Amino acid sequence: MMDIKTLAKEQEAYIIGQRRHFHMYPELSKQEVQTTKHIVAELQKMGIEVQTFDNCLGCVGVIRGSRPGKTVMLRADIDALPISEPQNKPYASKNPGVMHACGHDCHMAMLLGAAKILSAHRDELNGTVKLLFQWAEETGDNAVIYVENGALDDVDAVFGMHVWLAMDAGFANFQDGERMASSDRFSITVKGRSAHAAAPHDGKDAIVAASAVVMALQSLVTRMNDPLNSLVLSMGAMNGGQKLNIIADTVELVGTVRTFNRAFRAAMPAKVEQMARDVAAGYGCTVECTYEFYPAPVINEHPELTRLAQGAAVAMLGEKSLVPLQKMMGADDFSGLMRKAPGVYGYIGARNAAKGLTATHHNPAFDIDEDILHSGAGIYARFAVDFLKG
Repeated sequence: MMDIKTLAKEQEAYIIGQRRHFHMYPELSKQEVQTTKHIVAELQKMGIEVQTFDNCLGCVGVIRGSRPGKTVMLRADIDALPISEPQNKPYASKNPGVMHACGHDCHMAMLLGAAKILSAHRDELNGTVKLLFQWAEETGDNAVIYVENGALDDVDAVFGMHVWLAMDAGFANFQDGERMASSDRFSITVKGRSAHAAAPHDGKDAIVAASAVVMALQSLVTRMNDPLNSLVLSMGAMNGGQKLNIIADTVELVGTVRTFNRAFRAAMPAKVEQMARDVAAGYGCTVECTYEFYPAPVINEHPELTRLAQGAAVAMLGEKSLVPLQKMMGADDFSGLMRKAPGVYGYIGARNAAKGLTATHHNPAFDIDEDILHSGAGIYARFAVDFLKG
């Protein structure tokens, strides 16, 4: 049997080197051309079959074991963020205005480390391991394109995890239930009629109506939602008006809705539109609404997979490494993969206050304790091996 903990430690220098390469050359969502080329080249060096696609970037590596069995997919996201990184470390971003400020550079490096372990021991595998390097996680429900391309047609389980700066290095979290919320988007255009600001009665004030709509929509959270159901409705932008002495005739509102309750989520477009229309009508205005569903909630609903993930974390980090972590209203389109195959999603701690590594995700000061990277690679590999054995 593979001693994955030892094998992962042996790959530590490679994994850290890969992480720093990715960190120095980040690419935005749907622009990960060089990132994909680099990953493909690394996988091919390992003798791993690689699948690419005409309609998206990223790739899937395929490691076929010596004996038939199930198929497990391990996922890492590959895109970066439009953030300028301070040039205060040797591996700082060389692409101006773009930075790996969420940890996707770590995910790629860890998965490549796992690929080295698994490909070198493929004769011990019962079944197939697929390695998904996924584009564009930061910008919507983009994981689903690999489902549409058939990459998960033969997949029996999918595994994903995220380095986490709200958790100390040496700890991990894999638990059942709601983990990350859905993330949907809406826009509301409020239409009124212009008039001179000195004679507002001659017009229909879209700014006043839109302001009322903003406040009224919060009642969907406070009065129409079960208080035990986590729900966030946030308005991120309000644009309209021309000049201080003109009653505005058009205002656009843009917002997001996040929840875990699938049924309530499905009903939100009608609720938002009805509320906006009714309130705006009281001010003599009309509305046009659009509502787009983006990532669904990430919910660990397969206890047997959660137990395997927990076992992998304990094997790499020790018996006391598992800690609870509250569900969060942030989103991850890993849920798009879970719609096709049973899956489990978790977190590996990357904070180290003693090293000054405490910045939050999506922050110019973001960085992680690289000592955890080989453990992350080991968790990927151990989950795959244990799933295929089962």
